[in-house]
Amino acid sequence: MSKAKVKIEVYMVLNVPGKIQYARDRVVDMTGNANFTTPDVPLATITTAADDLETKYLAAQGGGPADTAAQNAAEEVLDDLIRKEAAYVTRIADGDTVIITSSGFTPTKTELTPAPPPGKVLGLTLKQSEQSGTFVSNCDPLENARGFVTIISLSSNPHITIDGDQLIIPAGGEQVIIHISASRKATHEGLTPLTKYYVVKYAFNAAGRGPNSDMNSISVV
Repeated sequence: MSKAKVKIEVYMVLNVPGKIQYARDRVVDMTGNANFTTPDVPLATITTAADDLETKYLAAQGGGPADTAAQNAAEEVLDDLIRKEAAYVTRIADGDTVIITSSGFTPTKTELTPAPPPGKVLGLTLKQSEQSGTFVSNCDPLENARGFVTIISLSSNPHITIDGDQLIIPAGGEQVIIHISASRKATHEGLTPLTKYYVVKYAFNAAGRGPNSDMNSISVV
């Protein structure tokens, strides 16, 4: 059986804002991570490249050909840095999917048989964003997870049922927000300020979904 490695395609298919956020998320995940003490690409270098791409991306919105060319050049720089960091994580992990997952990168599938559904999401955290009506959810790395679903509601006991890929809400049921992301970290926008929301998160893969996390709550400002 071949060893697992970082699945760089997860990053490469993202648009520019997605790449910027992905790069910043990997910096967060690898900072202080005992598995990655001497990255081939310093994390500060990735942060600088992501910031530079963001600046040039914003300038290219409504800008001219020169601005677009500058954005494309900055994107190539960040792409190259992420490829090199992915190769470093692959080398250090030596096929260990848990170590790869701890970096926030996605491991390639090496199982000869389908992986079991992921386990329970642990360590759910909710952090208020600087933007009004917005917060960020995150959780611990989870083996076999291929994506995460965050359920946001106004009730600590929402009357909903999730059956496969279907969300069932009884007639007259309360508002429920479902957010699906390939990353365990997700930004939730457009919420009502000065409102308390209850949040759970679960992971899924091709074999099915895992158990809900313990519920957490946040009062959005």
